[in-house]
Amino acid sequence: MTHPAQPAAFTCVLGKALLLAVGLLLGWVDKPSLAGEPGLADEPGLAVKQGLADKPSPPNENVRPNILFMFTDDQPQNCLGAMGNDAIQTPHLDALARRGTLFNNAFVTTAICCSNRACILTGQTMDRHGIEDFKQPLSAEAFDQTYPALLREAGYRTGYLGKYAIGNPSGNTKPLSLPADRFDAWYGFPQSIRFLQKVDGEPRYLTEVMTEKAIAFLQSNPAEQPFCLTVAFKEPHGPFNYFDPAAPNPYENVELPPSPTFNPEAFENQPEFIKTSLNADNSRGYLNHPQRYQQELRTFYRTVTRADTAVGEILAALKRLKLDQNTIVIFSSDHGSLLGDHGLTGKWLMYENSIRVPLIILDPRNPSKNATQPRDQMALSIDLAPTMLSLAGIAPPASMQGRDLTPVLREPEAPLREDFYYRHVYTPDPPRLSIAVTEGVRTQRWKYIRYPETDPVYEQLFDLEHDPLELKNLAEVPRHASQLEQLRTRCDAH
Repeated sequence: MTHPAQPAAFTCVLGKALLLAVGLLLGWVDKPSLAGEPGLADEPGLAVKQGLADKPSPPNENVRPNILFMFTDDQPQNCLGAMGNDAIQTPHLDALARRGTLFNNAFVTTAICCSNRACILTGQTMDRHGIEDFKQPLSAEAFDQTYPALLREAGYRTGYLGKYAIGNPSGNTKPLSLPADRFDAWYGFPQSIRFLQKVDGEPRYLTEVMTEKAIAFLQSNPAEQPFCLTVAFKEPHGPFNYFDPAAPNPYENVELPPSPTFNPEAFENQPEFIKTSLNADNSRGYLNHPQRYQQELRTFYRTVTRADTAVGEILAALKRLKLDQNTIVIFSSDHGSLLGDHGLTGKWLMYENSIRVPLIILDPRNPSKNATQPRDQMALSIDLAPTMLSLAGIAPPASMQGRDLTPVLREPEAPLREDFYYRHVYTPDPPRLSIAVTEGVRTQRWKYIRYPETDPVYEQLFDLEHDPLELKNLAEVPRHASQLEQLRTRCDAH
């Protein structure tokens, strides 16, 4: 990996929304040096699998905290070593989970990039913020109530790196489709982009460039000003057209454990409208050719591990710059993925691996002796915005529907919610294959799903305590009629 000798300043890029949208990324030509900026695995006394050092510097309680929010794209919760997956290598995230608070039950309220990224920004469900596809941007008024806008208004220096995916620039919507002027530092891109980028005529791996920009942002931040930096990795979302030539592939020729529901029987148990949907487009080929499935799984894991490496490099820089003692670190994903679960791929549906995401929050100021105890409360992506504001000492606006997770960070048994509502309506335009419109309610034990556009309406009911793999639909079992009606009523209320 070659870098120039001197670090370049991380400068604000204004007025480049249209150029960014078509993938030119003109602001990415400056390449800050990482000389003297080793990854966590290069720190003295740390092995590759060990990840982060377990003892942060002591916090300074007299200054406002910085916030570093990093999230991946398409990463289900079970693609994390800290969640019990022994096959995947995520040493830096596992170390972060040891030092911070790991949420065992973190979910999204809709599993599509555009809509849930708007949920994360606004702290609102899709029904309120109204972003149902990749074309519609947030209005200026709506953006004013997002966590980065409110933190900036309160004096924070804000930066955004990576995938944005809310609104494609066109007509009078383009300024807020890619809101470069709403951040102090902006290196975002629209809905999709390739991992291979040309910088100064040389091929570069996208996440390598993003990591450099993140470290440059940290290096250039004024000592007296708090910051909020959001880093939105592309991994592990395809297309996988290019891999980092400097990064090893730990999964080459490794037989990875398939999803326990990756089998023809689970697929055939799906209703016909799902078996002919976009969720089944690739999975039929994987079921018929298991080695194709293995190759896809290896690629997916490889990119998760590459994102983990980037997280490690950014956190190592945070520590070397002595910013770790007062920086809250949050890691999550915009939604999960079906990696052969139920014989399906994609996301969109309300099955667990589609809606369940990793969530780790490290607050070095947290005085609780139980801070590193995993939490079992159901946290949602809409909780992130009000939580960040609250941790910064800012009251979340009434427009935010999410819950402040601060009480849960302080007290492992603090109440949060009994259930949540899920809804997905996105359809590709033009549609190649359908995606089922889905809604439902999940409690700690039960999950109710319905597909309102089917005739008659198809319903599913799962007892997650006794059937965590969601294989036995109890919707037509008479002894569960009362539970079905109760959750149906809860769903109707939304």
